[in-house]
Amino acid sequence: MGGFRRGVRLRAWARGGLSASVALAAFFLFLPAPSVAPAPEGGHPLAGRIWSPAEGAFLGEEALLARLSRARVVYLGERHDNPEHHLLQARLLRALLRLGRRPALAFEMFTSEDAPALSRLLAEPGADLSKVPGIVGWERRGWPPWSLYAPLVEIGHGAGLPILAADLPASLTRGVARRGLGALPPALAEELALGPPEGDHRSLTIEELYGSHCRVVPRERLGGLYDAWRARNRSMALALLRAIRGGAEGAVLIAGAGHADRAMGVPRDLASLAPGLGQFSLAFAEVRPGEERPEAYLERPGAHDALWFTSRHEREDPCLKYREGLERMRRGG
Repeated sequence: MGGFRRGVRLRAWARGGLSASVALAAFFLFLPAPSVAPAPEGGHPLAGRIWSPAEGAFLGEEALLARLSRARVVYLGERHDNPEHHLLQARLLRALLRLGRRPALAFEMFTSEDAPALSRLLAEPGADLSKVPGIVGWERRGWPPWSLYAPLVEIGHGAGLPILAADLPASLTRGVARRGLGALPPALAEELALGPPEGDHRSLTIEELYGSHCRVVPRERLGGLYDAWRARNRSMALALLRAIRGGAEGAVLIAGAGHADRAMGVPRDLASLAPGLGQFSLAFAEVRPGEERPEAYLERPGAHDALWFTSRHEREDPCLKYREGLERMRRGG
């Protein structure tokens, strides 16, 4: 389930008092389905190209920028640990600024808990941005190196863009993963207004969670993670909507590619909250050796408006690295 991607948070969440099984689940939540580590891609024919699924054709960068500039909300869906994805995000953000756009810049990596201190720091034009990771607990939360994200914050702050902390606090996400939506404080539950899942959304997401957990953790143990996924997406959608209603000229969300999925992520929630609001989802997709069909990289029809193909970042297979913990989860330990 390559579309649902999150940062590595196992150590941080475990230190926060999470049980071993839930901590491991938090790490695997919406990771891509495991596969044997491939050889380096070399000159993969898709690398560096941009594909429009709706048109069934490749786009030039100028054509992509034209589409991004017309959208009220832009999603730049990354694989968190791939440095190339962050370089491209910064490149596109600068290009949008050159075209005269001044959107709010939202981050999955910052939570509503961080918002007050982050706002105080960023209120000054000459703010010391080296303090940001300390304010948001970057190391404790287990994200990839701050150096990958620092340029985005620097670009946004330098341009005077509102910078939004969009996600739920980790403590609330942990609670929902353990106990379901009943773990949310009543006021927040009312604000999120998460009714029953629509259609087959729950069963489809659970099935993808099952795949991302190496097909080891029973489906019936994944309901809390599904609830956490829904709550986080709604929180990010509300953060974007509040910024736009507050006067921001649209918004750009920096998030995992799964959160940028039109069918399963934040765009789906935002469309339900503000029908007709123009959205554009771009996902950065790592190429795979031997797979040269661009449509093979789309998680599902309509998941993204465009895919920008990049090199693959080498990483350890989590199914091997955390095999013992997965077995404990399977047994209910």
